[in-house]
Amino acid sequence: MPGQIVRVYPASGANAMLPLTPVNNYTPTLLFCGGQHMDDYSWGNYSYPFVPTWNISASNDCQRITPEPIDGSSPAYVQDDSLPIGRTMGQFIALPDGTFLVINGAQYGTAGYAQSTLTVPPEAMPFGESLATGPVLQPAIYNPEAPAGSRWSTANLGSSTIPRLYHSSALLLPDGSVLVAGSNPNIDMNLNTIYPTTYTAEYFYPPYFSAKTRPAPQNVPKTLSYGGNYFDITIPSTSYSGSTNDAADNTKIWLIRPGFTTHAMNMGQRMLQLNHTYTAYQNGTITLHTAQLPPNPNVFQPGPAFLFVTISGVPSNGTYVLVGNGQIGQQPTAPAGALPPVIRSTSGSGSANSTNDGNGQNSARSTHAAAGFTFSLFAIVVTLALS
Repeated sequence: MPGQIVRVYPASGANAMLPLTPVNNYTPTLLFCGGQHMDDYSWGNYSYPFVPTWNISASNDCQRITPEPIDGSSPAYVQDDSLPIGRTMGQFIALPDGTFLVINGAQYGTAGYAQSTLTVPPEAMPFGESLATGPVLQPAIYNPEAPAGSRWSTANLGSSTIPRLYHSSALLLPDGSVLVAGSNPNIDMNLNTIYPTTYTAEYFYPPYFSAKTRPAPQNVPKTLSYGGNYFDITIPSTSYSGSTNDAADNTKIWLIRPGFTTHAMNMGQRMLQLNHTYTAYQNGTITLHTAQLPPNPNVFQPGPAFLFVTISGVPSNGTYVLVGNGQIGQQPTAPAGALPPVIRSTSGSGSANSTNDGNGQNSARSTHAAAGFTFSLFAIVVTLALS
């Protein structure tokens, strides 16, 4: 990669596929951020590194690449906005407002653990068995649609007090919060070292939790297909605020698969925007005429996902859906169905009042003055000390 920056374990950069959307014709683009640069000798062997890795700053470099450009050109890395601070073992989490959270990790060193290095004996290891230090406690948010130079933000993002180094995890939850857990840069359980085995879980609440009202979509189907006829989602007037037409114009429908989290990555994480048109009624109700997935199962593989309706950057709770026919094997496809034209309202506006979403849940949520963390009321073991 450019600059010989290593992103794979144990350098462990944060890597993600950017949203697949109608605008980019569902073409994958990959984002790589952070990681570590050391020469081949420094990495050492399977026993330990040959240098004190905790003295080496992690990279803040970010690169994009589109492996199969639409125009048929050769794929090439493109320099992207740098991380606010260098980070190794950072983890990208796709958020239902179309942005990406990067969380966890360290400013110095690499993933992994060792009881010594080639030059540092066991009794002189400054951070126990951890090969990293300088925990990055404040998350950052990346907006792929923002202009270059302004894609990263840490404004009003609260910081954790818990180092999350090797063997940390993070996972998007259906309400749009992020469960954060783990950290164990030790060969076994160790509660008496500078970076101990960590059993405490936290929830991170992104900025959209400050909204007084969240969309409450109704009539979301239980299964989605690859191509075929569109379906309708109803948005009650009481589950958004402001002009009906403005709300309808600023609506996106996301499918997100959170993936399986381990070693600072979410395997299988994927985010896809469903195409749609709308009818906006004078009473403020909005009907979203929503396309099925593109007729190509490789774009978003079959299986479970969450469907979010996001209005002006504020997402609904995710609705559990099954993509495909629920069977292992070749998936049926059909031509993409045509969508009705957009019909705008001549009057009407939403309300900030709470409403029941039809599933026994209230669309008005408790607000947070700033995005940040809360501790869970229980301790859980999320990761094992596996190398």
